[in-house]
Amino acid sequence: MNLFTEATSRNGRNTLPQNVAAVAAQHGLEILDPAAISEARTLAAKLIGEGVATTERLLALQSQFGAAIFGLRQEGALTGLLAAFPLNAAGLDALERGVFDAVALDTALVARPGEDPAAYYGWAFAATNQDGGRAVMMASVDIHRLLYWAVPTFARAVTADGSRALQRIGFRPHATQPGLFLIAPSLSAGART
Repeated sequence: MNLFTEATSRNGRNTLPQNVAAVAAQHGLEILDPAAISEARTLAAKLIGEGVATTERLLALQSQFGAAIFGLRQEGALTGLLAAFPLNAAGLDALERGVFDAVALDTALVARPGEDPAAYYGWAFAATNQDGGRAVMMASVDIHRLLYWAVPTFARAVTADGSRALQRIGFRPHATQPGLFLIAPSLSAGART
């Protein structure tokens, strides 16, 4: 069964980390191991600022979901970073109430493999060059379009470039929370591109 058929049969609520990994891989992104996660955290801090999650939080997330933190390497260097994950009902509730802390992420809010997600959250997008940025953004678009189209997808922009990039791929500002962006759920598969 291909990913689109499987996602459609799951009603756009993917529960399998390997599906996320397969979509990311189509754009050259690989799941990061613990050593590469430390490198990714350093890259994120350099590009976004020190107000990013700790390496320990990143490792805890990757350990729980298995396919949440990805990187693109070019000539051995990490040039793109994507961190995103499904949220359970408690995670969606925390987001809606404005108490979701993305820096000190509570992994109890993250949907576990096999658990139906209530939302999807784009945690970090960073790149050192255009190729890295393109790969990260296209993987993000396809993960939403193929696997999580039936749940709201959120992301928080911490830079002006991030805000522009999110809006280019279909995110809209959240009605009540400045800096938070949203793609509303689609009514049917493939309705959003």
